[in-house]
Amino acid sequence: MRDSTENIYQQKVNQVIDYISANLHLPLQLDVIADEINVSQRQLLRIMRFALNESLYAYIAKQRVERAVLYMQTEEMSLAKLAEMVGYANAQSFSKAFKKQFGISPKAYKDELHSRLEGYVQSSGNSNSLPSEVCHFEGLELVYIRIWGKYGEAEPYETAWNKLMRFLKDNRALIPETRFIGLSFDNPNVTNYNQCRFYACASVQKKMIPTGEFGTIRLQQGKYAVYTLRGSCSGLQELYNNISINFEYTIRHGMAFEEYIYYSKENSEKDRTNIYIPIK
Repeated sequence: MRDSTENIYQQKVNQVIDYISANLHLPLQLDVIADEINVSQRQLLRIMRFALNESLYAYIAKQRVERAVLYMQTEEMSLAKLAEMVGYANAQSFSKAFKKQFGISPKAYKDELHSRLEGYVQSSGNSNSLPSEVCHFEGLELVYIRIWGKYGEAEPYETAWNKLMRFLKDNRALIPETRFIGLSFDNPNVTNYNQCRFYACASVQKKMIPTGEFGTIRLQQGKYAVYTLRGSCSGLQELYNNISINFEYTIRHGMAFEEYIYYSKENSEKDRTNIYIPIK
């Protein structure tokens, strides 16, 4: 595939994946998505099957139920409300899709997941409630590169962050005020650990044109609960598990994200990461 064609292809894939992630609460009709990226419906299906290694319909269904699991971990809500939040017309159709994906009902899965998370937290010896702050986040324009594979695997993460830094420098977008953000679209407690999507992101103060594997996305403003991890990022999953068990807020529709406040390759004990969870 020629470089120019490859760049356009990557941009289309990024656009579709980002549009789906932001609109899982909507019907997500094929014609609407195709219009969004200015291709025919047939082209859309062909492009995404090649990129995802599965049909677009299967991918959307999987993203809906996995997003539902995220909500199930942090808030008690009725099956009807849960179905509505992930784009299903009623509880029955949601339950059917959920059972197709996981093999058990949403309630049975939730009970099993909660028990599993409690086991993780207890085995870590850190089952106490967590200190947090509530802040109003002003929103950020981001440029990103996607990592799709094993959650937290060192080599692809390092490669992606290095590519992002070069992109920022080449475009004269790296400034002292640049903020570094991580977006995890999948939970390794739920998603196949080799299929987790992560965006390595940096804030930008000028308009960036999506190019090849680099896309743009906006973090919306809103109210967030903020938790701080001091030390190596290897402790993030343990902290997320603890947040799920001890969450004291009402979650709202939006993206949770990580902000890397300080990072030291020589001494990870100095590292500091903030986790932002969208709340009402």
